Amino acid sequence: MTMAAEAYARLEEMIILGKLTPDVRLSEQMLAQILGLGRTPIREALQKLRENHLVDILPRSGVFVTRVDFRSQLLVMEVRRELERLVARRAARRASEAERHRFLQLAEAMREVGENRDKLGLMKVDRQFKELSLAAAANKFLSAALAPIHAHSRRFYFTHLETTNVPIALSHAEAIEAIGRGDEALAVAATEGFLEAMEAFTKAVITAELADV
Repeated sequence: MTMAAEAYARLEEMIILGKLTPDVRLSEQMLAQILGLGRTPIREALQKLRENHLVDILPRSGVFVTRVDFRSQLLVMEVRRELERLVARRAARRASEAERHRFLQLAEAMREVGENRDKLGLMKVDRQFKELSLAAAANKFLSAALAPIHAHSRRFYFTHLETTNVPIALSHAEAIEAIGRGDEALAVAATEGFLEAMEAFTKAVITAELADV
């Protein structure tokens, strides 16, 4: 992992966990001190966070975390469903033996963190799976299209999750395992099942949010 990738992962995690909030003005220098990294990887990470709609960079004003727009999440899910089906199919078909082995490891890890209700562990396994699946799918345009969708979905899900949703984690593990075993049909079907569970979670969150408005 490059220093810029490390900076991105750590900053995204801090945003998701509420350690960086929309009301606080951020700067490259401040974040470099917090993470113990140089300003160049911080700058690169901030550019990617902006591309993924997690921060706004305002000239002469600073960097600000964006606010969660829960109403847009169903639109995100609509697009994500079609793209994730393609990723699952391509990854199951194209993954190398080393990648297949890693998928199976991540499936087991997903089950473990889900059953242990380990929210932070789940975030890390989820990120590793998405990076691996996009690498195995080997389509740079698909990766570019899904990067902001994954970032938005990860933030929405983990922001509203107190520990872990065990059924969602287990359905996710089933999809990961199917990709690792090279079963295209099962990979697509399991991915659809996982996304249906995610959509149900999203609708429940939105209903609760609207009730509070």
